[in-house]
Amino acid sequence: MLAKAKRICLAPHKPAWLVWRFITLASSQAVFYNHTANLAGSSALIVIYKKGLTSKLMQYIASKSNHPATVFLNQNEITQPYCKIRWFNQTSEIKRCGHGTLAAANFLLHYFSYCPQVFITSCNERFKIKINRQQAQLVLASIESIKSPCYCKLQRVFSLSIKAAYSSANKNGYTLLLFNAQDDLTRLQVDFNALSHLHKNAVIALTVQNTQAQNAIAHFRYFAPQFGVNEDTATGSAVSVIAPLLFRLYGLNKVTLIQQSPNGALLNYELNNGQVVIY
Repeated sequence: MLAKAKRICLAPHKPAWLVWRFITLASSQAVFYNHTANLAGSSALIVIYKKGLTSKLMQYIASKSNHPATVFLNQNEITQPYCKIRWFNQTSEIKRCGHGTLAAANFLLHYFSYCPQVFITSCNERFKIKINRQQAQLVLASIESIKSPCYCKLQRVFSLSIKAAYSSANKNGYTLLLFNAQDDLTRLQVDFNALSHLHKNAVIALTVQNTQAQNAIAHFRYFAPQFGVNEDTATGSAVSVIAPLLFRLYGLNKVTLIQQSPNGALLNYELNNGQVVIY
């Protein structure tokens, strides 16, 4: 089971005309949950707005939300093949948000029976949507990473021994830390203050539990104190860098990912021709 929607109302803390005059609809949407495995997944607040909603008001609305991400869509674009999308957490704008995009796509699909083919981010990255059995799937370009010596300085930030590190970029990218398979990531402790000062990338902690093609499983956690989120609950965008690395290391193009955050999340994907389909 992938997604569920719940219609909600925002409680305005400013005069109503400052917020409500711009908003057509606000609703919450959950993704990446699995009740059988007791994984709560994550949620996003979907806000459909009229022309005129400023970035400052978007950030204000997001600051009052209890959801990890607040997604903003223009009502004039949601019925078009291409639709701009913006995401905010409680303190800042998010550059890439896989779970928020997938939540928005499923909400539009269920509520309006239509979903744009492509969401365009503020950085002009294109998040494609594929529909399968009336459920949205997120299609992202894979992001390659290279082996990095950064694990030496990062080791003092993490309580478990780092096996290897791979980075996609030197700044505002991703660093993937590979731990031993027997390591329990729920026990992993992180010095978030040190991490935010030592490293510019978001960090993905990963253990590979099973490398058999039909039953491949990996566990991960996602940390980004540099971007206002110590630990994310369910991170779809991380799969774009996890998938190509698991293919390079183990020849796997399809893996079940369990995000071992406090709530837990279940993410499935397939890697084909440089594209990662996440569902």
